This record gives sequence, structure tokens and C-alpha cells, in this order.
Amino acid sequence: MTPGPELLNRVQTAFLSRGFQKLTMEALAEACGFTRRTLYNYFENKDAAFRAMFRQHNLELMHRAFEVARREQAAGAEVLDVFTALIDIRYGDTWRLIQPSPHALEIKGTVFRICTDIMIELATVFQSDLAAFIDTLTHAGALRLKGDYSAAELAQMLADAARGVNAVYPLLPLEHLTGQYRRITRAILYGYLDA
Repeated sequence: MTPGPELLNRVQTAFLSRGFQKLTMEALAEACGFTRRTLYNYFENKDAAFRAMFRQHNLELMHRAFEVARREQAAGAEVLDVFTALIDIRYGDTWRLIQPSPHALEIKGTVFRICTDIMIELATVFQSDLAAFIDTLTHAGALRLKGDYSAAELAQMLADAARGVNAVYPLLPLEHLTGQYRRITRAILYGYLDA
């Protein structure tokens, strides 16, 4: 059976509140309102539940990020504001969800241990969609790339910089994330140098 969004949201809540290592399939089933036997109809093991939850969460964020960015652009927002909103949702909302958990570092480590293939797949999809969005903005006259840059290169730089914000130590306070995404986006779009 394919797990729906509601079940995957319960899975997410269980991992955030209890961590990965100590959460058993029995405890996960209880948190989801199922028997362990019923939960096995959806997931063959705890890793599969975590991976399904991780994929859904990221796909939802990607969809919402582009939805908000398109609304911002249609409302006449500046390009910097459009990209900041997009990046803030795509990367910031995950960190705002995870960081308050007492199991944040364990969750982050689990993602890198068992979801690397999903991360790569979704990063590739996101950057491709971002490049297409940049092309759309270019054709609409909302921005103009320098001749030696492509939409794909700009998408890669924006995504790499945003991921870097979430990887810094000490951790940025959550209330500083949006501002930092805005600063890196501005630096990439307009540069630091007055040349």
C-alpha cells in the first residue's frame, strides 16, 4: 500500500519527537495510530518509513516554494524577493522543522546515512526546475543574465549557497535564516564588488 500524506506526516512527527535510533516499528505504529502489523503494509522497515517521509516532505516544500515564488513574481515583487522567498521555503522550512527537535543532529545524520540517493535526485530536480524558472523570468524581462552565465549555473549557485547556510556551525538562530538567504541571494545576483 502507498502511504498518504497524513500517514507520512505522523511518521515525521514520530521521528522528530523520538529520534531515529530508539524508535521501534511498534512505537512508530502506535504514533501513527496503527498496529505494527498494519504499519508493515506500508513500510517494510523503519528505514523505508523514514525515506518515504523524507521524500514527501521535500517534494511538498519544492512545490510550495515555486508556488509562492510564482505568486510573488505575478504580484510584481523584485527578483531578489522572489528568489529569497523560494530559497527560504525550500531550504529554511526544513531547518525550522528539524532544529527545535532534541534529535535534530541524529535526524540530520540519518538523512545523510540512508537518504543520500533521494537528496541527490531531488537536488537535481529542484535545480532543473529552478533553471527553468530563471529562464521564464528571463523571457518575461524580469532579469537578464550576463552573457557568460546560464540559468543552470545560476540555479546551481543559489542552491549550493542555500544548502551551505544550513550546514554552518555554530547553527544560525532560526530567526536569522531568512535574512541570511536574502544576503546570499543578493550576493549571487548582484555581487559584492563595485566594479
